[in-house]
Parts: sequence; C-alpha cells; structure tokens
Amino acid sequence: MAQQTLFHLHFNTPALETATARLNEYGVPLQQRFGTVRGERVSVGPETQPPDEFRLKLQVHRIGAVNISLAPGQQPHFDHLGVFVADIDDVLTRARSREWSVRSNERRTFVMTPWGFRVELHPKSGARGVEFGRSSTPRLEDVILHASNPQVVREPLQTVFGTIPNLHLEAGEKPWVSSFTVAGERTTETIPVTTLLTE
Repeated sequence: MAQQTLFHLHFNTPALETATARLNEYGVPLQQRFGTVRGERVSVGPETQPPDEFRLKLQVHRIGAVNISLAPGQQPHFDHLGVFVADIDDVLTRARSREWSVRSNERRTFVMTPWGFRVELHPKSGARGVEFGRSSTPRLEDVILHASNPQVVREPLQTVFGTIPNLHLEAGEKPWVSSFTVAGERTTETIPVTTLLTE
C-alpha cells in the first residue's frame, strides 16, 4: 500500500491571538482568515483589517507543505488531520467497507474515524502534493497523536489510509495531538500543542 503524507492539522482554541502569535514565532505565518459578514463568506489576508461585523470561522497558517488551521473554540481541541494520498477513491472504499462515515464536497473529503477525529484527504497529484515533493519544502514531522488505545487504532488506521510515517500514536485519554515538528531546510521546530493553544 502507498505511503501517505500528513501535511495538515486543525485545532480549536479560545486563545486564538496567542496561538497566532506563537505560530508566527515558530515560523508558520498566518496566511488567510475566513469568516462571514452578515451571512456572506469573506476571506481576509494577514495584513488586511477585517471588515466591520466580520465573524471569524477559521484561519490558516502555512509554510511550504505545512498547513495549520485554527478556529475559535471554548476549549483547546484537536479536530482533524489532513493527508496527501495517492488514490482517494481507494481510501474511501476501504473506509466505507468498515462503515466509517465519509463526507465530500467540491473542495474537501473527510473520513470520520471511530476514535473521535476526522481525516481530510487530498490527492498527491494536486498542486499541494506536487509542492510537497521538493525536499527543501518545510514539512510536518513527528506528529504525536494520542488515542485511548493505540494498539486498537494503529492497524485499521494503516489499513484504511496507508502508512503515514510522520504520524506516531501514543496512549492518551482522548484524541489529541500533543506536539508536532516543522522541519525546514535550515531549521527544525517542535511545537507543544498545549502551550500553543492556551494563554
């Protein structure tokens, strides 16, 4: 089975401004903010003042093939990870054979795992996947994902999605990413998530 690449993590946090500043300090700058104004979708660049009545839904921090999204939330929360896959249809067939929920639209495809987190799928052949192919491109490494029983999670996760070498499972009470590493050509930064998402 093909080797896949984890490139994206999505978190919710009540400390959005703090998390934004810390990601910038770690070298993962704010790229775009997405929200609504009176029900209309609005996208705002990092240097642009949001319009009046702007309600933030999501913001994206990105460097190279590293994509970290933050959304407002009452508690720090890990929502989903994103993976480049060789063949989305094959992954979805395997997910559906296990009766895992699948949701797709014109932009994204999500698979809901039985362990309380989702996996967002993107094709390796797309523009993001091609960019990741360059060895000098900053990338995610050593993403530590906690699950209540890693032994139970490991085999079906690999069977459905393929090998994800930069994802490591450890025991924990709930689905949670405790840390991840942004590896670039010249620098490597390991980011502790609890520190990132709290004041």
